[in-house]
Amino acid sequence: MTKIKGQVRYLGPTIAGIGLHYGAGFTNGIYPHWYQFIEQCPALGQLFIPTARVAVVRRELNFDYARNMRGTAGKYVAFYREVQNWLAERARKQQPSEEGVKVKHHA
Repeated sequence: MTKIKGQVRYLGPTIAGIGLHYGAGFTNGIYPHWYQFIEQCPALGQLFIPTARVAVVRRELNFDYARNMRGTAGKYVAFYREVQNWLAERARKQQPSEEGVKVKHHA
């Protein structure tokens, strides 16, 4: 796996559970513990953008004021959506199954 070096900014979905937030900047690469997540979802690594390219990528992603990504075309839009799908799949796997759960109703 290629290490992410230099000045980069993360332009992907916020993943609070691992301490990764949209727009976070790094001066000398990223924290080593994030590589385990990049192995699970390679698109995540593609959203650490060299500082010089941040403006171009932000235009492609086309965020609104509520930070919703509205981009429709381009490789960074595809990476962003891939990370969103990976996060949704992780959330589904972490939720307990309703099978075998009994619900008591109180009057």
